[in-house]
Amino acid sequence: MPKRRPLDVHINELAEKKKQIEAQISALDARRRLTQKKDEDRIKWLLGNLVFDRLSAEPALQSIVRRDLPERLTQRDRDRGLWQTLFPEAKETQP
Repeated sequence: MPKRRPLDVHINELAEKKKQIEAQISALDARRRLTQKKDEDRIKWLLGNLVFDRLSAEPALQSIVRRDLPERLTQRDRDRGLWQTLFPEAKETQP
């Protein structure tokens, strides 16, 4: 009659396999989140380029950007300079 392994050994082996599977799941989940973040960043970049390219030709878009962008800018000099890049005629009406 074949000898059976003790239950404790079998339980430990299964627990080790469970740890390995959980680590694989965690790694795959992290990779998926990274891919999603990269996709979101790419969409934002593409959308930003679209808005930037159309800004000078679309008065309605200019109005939206003039109204909403100042809320997103910080007080750093670079941000104020970026505003001047978008709207060079607005030197006196900085956000």
